[in-house]
Amino acid sequence: MEKIKSLSVETEDGFVLKGFLHYPSIDMERFPAVIFVHQFATTHIIWEGFAKKVRELGFATLLFDLRGHGISTLQNGKENRIIFNPKFSSLVDLIGFFKKSASKVNFKKIPEDIALWASYLLEKEKIRYPIVYVGSSLGGISVIGAVSLFKADGVVSISPGPPVIVGEAVVEDALRKNVDFLFVSSVEDPLGSGKLVFELVGKTSGGVSIITSGNGHGVTLLKYTERYILDFLKKFSLKV
Repeated sequence: MEKIKSLSVETEDGFVLKGFLHYPSIDMERFPAVIFVHQFATTHIIWEGFAKKVRELGFATLLFDLRGHGISTLQNGKENRIIFNPKFSSLVDLIGFFKKSASKVNFKKIPEDIALWASYLLEKEKIRYPIVYVGSSLGGISVIGAVSLFKADGVVSISPGPPVIVGEAVVEDALRKNVDFLFVSSVEDPLGSGKLVFELVGKTSGGVSIITSGNGHGVTLLKYTERYILDFLKKFSLKV
């Protein structure tokens, strides 16, 4: 039977980040882990179905809410939430919400938040390497940046946002690391991830990209690419 733990960590700038660590239903002393990072204006819930399949490979999974999102909105004792209206009418509106939120809760800190979680899991929980970061959109570029701050064995970046979100220097440094990268995008991604993926994979020593048809973005692409991502993750699993 799977074990679930509710966890929280506090960032240097005072955000209390909350998440859930799920252990797979197998008997092991320590587990490899996949840390999932969601996209803008969503929560950890978007990963629940896919994370269950990842645990079947023998991984523990961490699903947490990003700063300013969901249950991670407390900063220095006061609420600091992203700016978003789910009834937005255009892509321009969405980009506007994103830019305002980026400065309000400081998206540039997200790679540090991911590194904080990874460090916590290794020190406090039954987690060992390999560790893999999986993210989509805002989370997709953030997991790349996190590699420059805390070691990961693999990264899955789905529909990554532009590097400027977390800092171009951080992303450039991460792409030079000895890490297995898998990039996923649709060819007509509405936010330009398709073109960006070709640029990013070219800066790695052996990264791989999967490009789907159409204009899907983020976790909507899982229905087309899930089995390929699971195959990528299998090489890191201790249950092969």
